[in-house]
Amino acid sequence: MPSVPAAQPFRAFTLNVCYCLAPAKAMADVRKVLPLGDAGGLQEFSDAVDRRNLISLLTAEDWGWYMPTTGGGAIPIIWDRSRFRLLEGRTIKVHPAEKGVTPARYINSVRLREIATGEVYGIVNAHTIARASHDARLTDMRRIPRLRKHLQLMRGEIERLFGMTEHVFAAGDLNVNYLADRNRRNAGLPTSALADLVSFDMPLIGSRGTRSLLDYTLSVRDAGGLVATDRRVVRGFNSDHDAVVVTYQPQQLLADGPVFNDPTADPADRTAVRDRQVRAVRNAEPGEVVRLATARLDDAVLEQALLAAAAEGVGVRVVAGAVSPALTRLQAALGTDAGAASYALACGADCLDGGRHEVEALLVDRVSRPTDLAVVASAAAVPSSTKSWTTGFISTDPATYDAYGAVLDRLVAAAALPGLPTDPGTDPGTGPAPVPAVSYPVAAGAVDPVLDALATVGCATGPTAVRAVVRSWAGARGRLLADRLAELRRAGCDVAVVVGPGVLSGVRSRLTAGGVRVAQAKVAQTTLTVSGATERAWVGGPPWTDRGLTSTGLALEVADPGVVTAYLDAFTRLAPPA
Repeated sequence: MPSVPAAQPFRAFTLNVCYCLAPAKAMADVRKVLPLGDAGGLQEFSDAVDRRNLISLLTAEDWGWYMPTTGGGAIPIIWDRSRFRLLEGRTIKVHPAEKGVTPARYINSVRLREIATGEVYGIVNAHTIARASHDARLTDMRRIPRLRKHLQLMRGEIERLFGMTEHVFAAGDLNVNYLADRNRRNAGLPTSALADLVSFDMPLIGSRGTRSLLDYTLSVRDAGGLVATDRRVVRGFNSDHDAVVVTYQPQQLLADGPVFNDPTADPADRTAVRDRQVRAVRNAEPGEVVRLATARLDDAVLEQALLAAAAEGVGVRVVAGAVSPALTRLQAALGTDAGAASYALACGADCLDGGRHEVEALLVDRVSRPTDLAVVASAAAVPSSTKSWTTGFISTDPATYDAYGAVLDRLVAAAALPGLPTDPGTDPGTGPAPVPAVSYPVAAGAVDPVLDALATVGCATGPTAVRAVVRSWAGARGRLLADRLAELRRAGCDVAVVVGPGVLSGVRSRLTAGGVRVAQAKVAQTTLTVSGATERAWVGGPPWTDRGLTSTGLALEVADPGVVTAYLDAFTRLAPPA
């Protein structure tokens, strides 16, 4: 398995290089700031000569730049080309120039690929209208609307970047004294406009004199991909501003392991699985391939990510278990030729010989990173999944990728030639531990994989906890599984389950009669966890119904104790002990 380099600290800066400086002094300031960081934003490069000099200097130092000539050139974003390469640059015009009031103002942003790891960094740079706010007050009501609009658009650009990028850093001269603004909190100024979204990472000292902090460094709050470990104001520049420099430790948002949607938590936690899928899609580059299998595609955010990736030259291949407006739009854009580079297909019960499409997985065949990626989900890509307890699993393990790839290939083949019997084939989960997989449908007469997993659970050798979260549970198979859990409870295991609202009272009564603790919640997952002498979690797979055995799907068997603990903790949040 290819090794993934550890994330290295990321040093970012912002520096306003006063337009009033002579060219030599301006370039001296840039030379001084370059060794302080890996990337950052500059402001006040409004003179053409300064921009030409900057390009010459950056070329000599092997730094890259985004400095558009059609607007936004005064706020360049620069980066060390030994660490990053440019994926895209974007400029937003905030408002036009007005004589005697303000020049035109812009927001610049870039997406950079880190060469060593393949991870993507987003950087935003801004310079807002001057003299609208003195000491964080609403000073000039002619200028304040432009300032508020600038901050609103900056917020939108940060949100847009974070929807597709692992690490987002925003910077700029926002022309509001943060030392006062964090206390005054006037509507539409930085603290009120941005504080719920970003962390203000500047040290609480002045960057334009000792009592005014106009130069901002920002990162996204709450699993935002960057954690500040050091922050400094560096003085001694020719400019009337000092540099603000922050060191971050990048957090891997697409690292191997479980992800949980919590419908009772903050908005970001309600869409965690979907957001990882979208980020994986938007991180793909031209020439890479994204494959998505879902029972139903009806999520506008994921749909737009797939369309945008395809428009940029990424191979996008979708197979859904039901026709939906989103799938129809994808078919119009991508076509339905399973031999093409991109396509969108429907594969319902009619193409699976009576079974269901129960696969929820996104695969990315990546050339920009050392590993391919599998992002497994427990619920269909529909808006209601954000209102349910769901789970996902991220893996860069080749065996997991190949296992899901084999199942997706079967679905595509069935969709291309509907009516053919579904061949379970060989179990693709013969790869190395700790992530083997169990493939569905199960051949006629074969052992039920869930019963097989429970058959080896022993309760006499020490404390053993068995936890199940099941969205759909019924039929003869459902009764057998309920009876097995009751047997384990009578044998001394600690057994508890959470069932979805659609699970019938007969199953719940059977479990309760056997001493199994039963809770009900709005869940959209099928997960079995065993902790004791053996540590195992079975993630995903079809529901615990008769039809589940004949449906097409895959369940991961994870033996990692840390993953098992994460699933046990998630169960406790769902069903706290009495």
